[in-house]
Amino acid sequence: MYPRDKKKKSNWRAKHEEFIQSLRYAKKVTEFEKEGKDLRELAPPPPTQNPDLVPCPHCGRTFNETAAERHIPRCQAMKTCPPPMNTRRR
Repeated sequence: MYPRDKKKKSNWRAKHEEFIQSLRYAKKVTEFEKEGKDLRELAPPPPTQNPDLVPCPHCGRTFNETAAERHIPRCQAMKTCPPPMNTRRR
């Protein structure tokens, strides 16, 4: 078996549940708007996590598989995580 033939495990169920949660939250937002309530009273949406991403054990950032292979050894060697490349100062 060649490495290219290796298939990833499908995580459709987790993606589906996350999608359903986002729909339910959007429905709550529209109900709040119809009732004239302040949206600041509504709790923030549940956090989303992408199971396709690999977390760095040192800094906690998440990367796709190829970027994680490059980042994790570098982060481990530096003992601190390098700053993200595409951040803007405010």
